[in-house]
Amino acid sequence: MSDPRPAGVLRRLAGVGRIIAFCAAKGGVGKSFCAAAAGVSLARAGRAVGLLDLDLSSAAAHLFLGVPLRLPDEDRGILPLPVVEGLSLMSAAAFTRERGLALRGAEVSDAIVELLCATQWGRKDALLIDMPPGIGEEVLDLARLVPGLEAVVVSTPSEVSVRVVARLLAVLEDIRVPVAGVLANMVRHGAASVRALAASRGAAFAGEVPWDPGVEGALGDAEAIARLESTRAVGEALAAILAEPRRA
Repeated sequence: MSDPRPAGVLRRLAGVGRIIAFCAAKGGVGKSFCAAAAGVSLARAGRAVGLLDLDLSSAAAHLFLGVPLRLPDEDRGILPLPVVEGLSLMSAAAFTRERGLALRGAEVSDAIVELLCATQWGRKDALLIDMPPGIGEEVLDLARLVPGLEAVVVSTPSEVSVRVVARLLAVLEDIRVPVAGVLANMVRHGAASVRALAASRGAAFAGEVPWDPGVEGALGDAEAIARLESTRAVGEALAAILAEPRRA
């Protein structure tokens, strides 16, 4: 008997305009911050935005945004947790709280399908997905389950980050996930290396996000996150991406 859940995923996402996964080839490049900052910035600009944290073992979006973890309400599905007006969050951490989630193989895929199939997003201009770092089951599952999926790839200008991101961009091309942009984060002295990488792969350069020492002090306060210069830069990059047609 065939699995009915993929069809359920399509129904849940039917009211969503753009679906953008924030990806990174390695940890520590600020991908989760960029996803959370983009959500807050777009919501403040009047967009209806969902944020899905798919890092099943190390969810962090709720920590950036100060969302108290609790079991979601239900109404013909589970309802995302409210963050600020226009922005809601779904995360496996709503169920596991601060416990780690040790999953492998098919268990990861099942957890992803369940979250996608159960969450009632309603009408949204955009759904932003905070992916775990690297190239694993989550990326492959989303490419299979979510038509119209796009990626924003986050990198710092460091040589290590740029070199491993090149591999991620190659994989995204192989699995036919269009890259909406490559975003340079934590920029101190320019991002020429990230620009060059994007150009070499035929991807759009989404912009530069400056190194921002204020991020730690704003942690856990969505309104403080919204006021950061780095958040402004992320928001401008995402607004520009949403203003363009989806890349094929």
